Amino acid sequence: MKNKLNVQAIFSAIDGEENGFDGAGQLTTFIRLKKCNLRCTYCDTKYAQESIPENWMTLDEVIEQVHFPKVTITGGEPLLQKDVVEELCHRLVDSDPYRQISIETNGSIVPEYFSPDLRYIVDFKLASSGVMDEMNSLAFSSLRSCDVIKFVISDEEDYKYAKMLIQEHPDWAARKVFSPAMEIKSASFLVDQFDESISRPARADTTWPRQLAEMMIRDKVDAQFGLQIHKVLWPGVKEER
Repeated sequence: MKNKLNVQAIFSAIDGEENGFDGAGQLTTFIRLKKCNLRCTYCDTKYAQESIPENWMTLDEVIEQVHFPKVTITGGEPLLQKDVVEELCHRLVDSDPYRQISIETNGSIVPEYFSPDLRYIVDFKLASSGVMDEMNSLAFSSLRSCDVIKFVISDEEDYKYAKMLIQEHPDWAARKVFSPAMEIKSASFLVDQFDESISRPARADTTWPRQLAEMMIRDKVDAQFGLQIHKVLWPGVKEER
């Protein structure tokens, strides 16, 4: 529908991840749009994958529910509604010249810069996602240094491939973030495989996020570690937090 968005939810929370601005922890209004063109195995917003039941909102109705200068537009896949998202970005900046807007997108669609006040967080879907073949290389090579490429990493193979990608693509200007898949309860490999110079707790107390962080330290990876703060604050919450 022209000048309307199919919205899953609008809610205020803590931005739990790197966002291209002041980083995780910002008070943020999230605009979650419906429908996604991918079906990742670890998707934590499956309820937003479909376009139905439809919930069409005018831009005025959306903006009325924005309560913070920081706004994250997510999904689903927000760039499936690109034309109206572009108009929303313009309207948000018009209503507040200090507005900070992030768009979270899945790496299959090339981002477009509607506004200089916009940052992109683009996921690179690794093998564990089941949709790595859908990644569009232009979606990453076109990003600026203020944008973010996020690698959701579920296991050692994901880690090795992500590390290889950032080594082979020095032309990717965006900041790289390695984010552990939080639903993973334990890694698929033994702690004994680590360099023994790394200090760590007893094996029974080792978690996948900690193991990923230790590997990054060991390998001196040129990337940032990104823990999803909202999943630490609200564990087990399946919808909007």
